[in-house]
Amino acid sequence: MKSIPRIPVYDCGVPLDDPNQDAELVTIRQFGDMSEALLAQGRLDSAGIESFLADTNIARVEWPLTRGMRLQVETADVETALALLDQPGE
Repeated sequence: MKSIPRIPVYDCGVPLDDPNQDAELVTIRQFGDMSEALLAQGRLDSAGIESFLADTNIARVEWPLTRGMRLQVETADVETALALLDQPGE
């Protein structure tokens, strides 16, 4: 009988044994519009700041009843991310 290969278990795309899994995420912005949220996330990504958009699915379905999509970064990146997003666009 063949054995089934083990597949790593993931939680939101992060392997459960990842040492960075316990990093605390902080919400730095909230968006009601997906395009604005993705632009902000792209700006952070281009600067090398890892970010996460929380509540995207529920915000699209239940927008009037939710607080929108939340852009989150690790605690260590909060000041840099906010400064970057506060700069006028080019």
